[in-house]
Amino acid sequence: MTANVMQTKDAMSSREGLVFINIDGQTFEFAEILKFKAEVEYNKVEVKRLNARMEGSKIVGAKGVGETTIYYHRPEIRSMASEYLRSGKSPMFDATIVNADITSAAGKQTVDIRNIVPDKTLLTMLDADSADTLKDEFPFTFDDFEILNQFSVIQ
Repeated sequence: MTANVMQTKDAMSSREGLVFINIDGQTFEFAEILKFKAEVEYNKVEVKRLNARMEGSKIVGAKGVGETTIYYHRPEIRSMASEYLRSGKSPMFDATIVNADITSAAGKQTVDIRNIVPDKTLLTMLDADSADTLKDEFPFTFDDFEILNQFSVIQ
């Protein structure tokens, strides 16, 4: 029997894709994003059972968490922080992430991450010790998502 081996071309490139941010009905393509990661963390409780030697777990809820890194020159996130300070309107936005590596037989995946709330906002930064570009990194939470289209199963 011959082992099924994944073709190297089918590994997804981490650099191929698009990110769109939607703030109050305005959509921005964020080519400045260096990294975007969103995960679902499950809230679990232990389940103890008679005649079972191992404890089990039951999922009783979930939380959306993530982190992003962008080049430090986009004004939108700081503008939302300023609006919160002036009006009390919570900074919140949606993101659509498209993974699309044309060399992979998996095709593309598009996911909407909704109701993103940044944990913090970088207002200003200088760094005389660095020879690198300025980057804004922030964790976030979200409370909804939808997978609009999924990768194809590679045969």
